Amino acid sequence: MALPSLSAPEFITTVPSTGEEIKYRPFLVKEEKILLMALEGNDQNEITNAIMKILSNCVLSNVDIKKLATFDIEYLFLKLRGKSVGEVIEIKVGHTNPDNPCKHRTELEINIDEIQVVGDKPNDKIQLDESIGVKLRFAGMNDISDVDTESSSDLFKMIAGCIEYVYDQENVYGEFSQKEMETWLEQLSSEQFSKITAFFNDSPKLQQVVKWKCPECGEEDEMTLEGLAAFFM
Repeated sequence: MALPSLSAPEFITTVPSTGEEIKYRPFLVKEEKILLMALEGNDQNEITNAIMKILSNCVLSNVDIKKLATFDIEYLFLKLRGKSVGEVIEIKVGHTNPDNPCKHRTELEINIDEIQVVGDKPNDKIQLDESIGVKLRFAGMNDISDVDTESSSDLFKMIAGCIEYVYDQENVYGEFSQKEMETWLEQLSSEQFSKITAFFNDSPKLQQVVKWKCPECGEEDEMTLEGLAAFFM
């Protein structure tokens, strides 16, 4: 005789980039094992793949997880974590003032429900001159998984991969290879390329400001936590 099946509760949240309401369930032991194994390996690609796999399993609405922006993925994963493990995250923070000799790390509790995606969505159509422009999309987890933020070459490739099409007054050019787009971008002026990079710099971010008073030295401090990794440091 087969063992009885347990039903998981369902919850509703909103995708930050689209405003679309979606249903999701908490992750189960099998999904928690996927995450723990990835964390133990300490490999960023494995962690990214684990997060994407868990979201694919747990988001019940018809949403293509691979097409969601990075800040969407981070926000949704925090929501999953809150309903699966608990709404409170415990972290340790040190002083942000480099001149403060105190080395004490203060334990803080952060409520997941208070963490939000902040910032307005920038215009995804960038006019480069009077006739030519580009249509951009937000970078997804797959776009940034192999990107070294200190490498200008990696960032250049990521930007090229996030261009959906080029347009002028007569045509839309949507068929091109990664290499063709990289070559095309190299022909832009610094001012034109800066217009494109501004889109990514101005994209919404998962962010929370935390404030505390050090119990060791009494100094008041604050820090802006940004991105998923910051909440699990």
